[in-house]
This record gives sequence, C-alpha cells and structure tokens, in this order.
Amino acid sequence: MNYGVFINTIISLIIVAFAVFVVIRNINKLKREEEPTPAPQVTTKDCPYCLSTVSIKAVRCLSCTSNIEA
Repeated sequence: MNYGVFINTIISLIIVAFAVFVVIRNINKLKREEEPTPAPQVTTKDCPYCLSTVSIKAVRCLSCTSNIEA
C-alpha cells in the first residue's frame, strides 16, 4: 500500500540516528581531552652539594657521600 512512505521513514530514522551518534561521539572525545592528567610522583631529589640526582629516601649522596637533610 504505502511502501514508499514506510521506506522513506526508515531511511530518515537511520540518517537522524547516525547524526546523533556522531555528535555524541565527538562530545565524548572533547570531554576526554579536557580531563587533567595527574601530576607524576616525585621520586628523586637533587644533592645540594654536587647537584646529582638521588632517591627521595636517600640520606647520603651516592656521588659525594655528603649527608642530605630530610
């Protein structure tokens, strides 16, 4: 009977659903990019005497063997 109207309605529904899908997917990508990344954990510090890098838990410098204050 009205096969043409039914097919036209189905095609219109598919086009609108695809457009909504693309818009929502792009919005989700933008939200994901806006989230800040956490700051990295500090695991090293500099020796005040020789300026070499030592572990944060070290109490003595590996290079110059001086005491490092906490």
